[in-house]
Amino acid sequence: MRTARLRPTADARRITIRGLSRRQQLGVESRRRIVDAAAALMAERGFAGTSIAAVSQRSGLPSGSIYWHFESKEALLAAVMEEGARRWFEALPRIDDLPTDPAERIEALFDASETSLEAHPEFLRLLLLIALERRDVDPTSLGVVRRVREQALERIRRMLALLLAPLKLRDAGRIADEFARLVLVVSDGAFVAQHIDPEQSDVRRSFELLRHALTALAREKNGARRPSR
Repeated sequence: MRTARLRPTADARRITIRGLSRRQQLGVESRRRIVDAAAALMAERGFAGTSIAAVSQRSGLPSGSIYWHFESKEALLAAVMEEGARRWFEALPRIDDLPTDPAERIEALFDASETSLEAHPEFLRLLLLIALERRDVDPTSLGVVRRVREQALERIRRMLALLLAPLKLRDAGRIADEFARLVLVVSDGAFVAQHIDPEQSDVRRSFELLRHALTALAREKNGARRPSR
């Protein structure tokens, strides 16, 4: 995992920028404008439908500036995914910062899940679009997408381990790993449903039902492994 690379704090980034020369600061700013413009366009049109010319128009910077920062559109996609992942993970609570009370901890996790779906629609939409455009995306860029999802899975595993801990399950690690993938699939579906029919979608209720279902499944799995007398 390379999560640490994606989690610099906002203060740390400001300090880093302040330590640069004026020319370097302008370079950082132009790169940010390019990445933001590409992220918005790719979320709207997908990777294949986004051209360097369109990124140039949206960012207000010449194509030459884009190619100075990124050698190809694939390299730009990788930067977009890295930046989107960093912002997404920064919006999620750190495990160590969660309340110690089990009920409050669960509440905080659901609040964070719902907020992340609402706060980062462009990034999450882009993840799904890239998955659907696999034939048009190079292996390196697709690898970035997969790595981001693996990082999300690792966070979900750790959260599930906290939620399942009171059940004192045998083989809890494997159960958390299995359920983490199910949670990610449900999250994908909840995000799509929220955009197709927001009036009928209730993300929080979906996650609440999922929590009850996972708890029941965990107890069932645990009971199935008990040796018969």
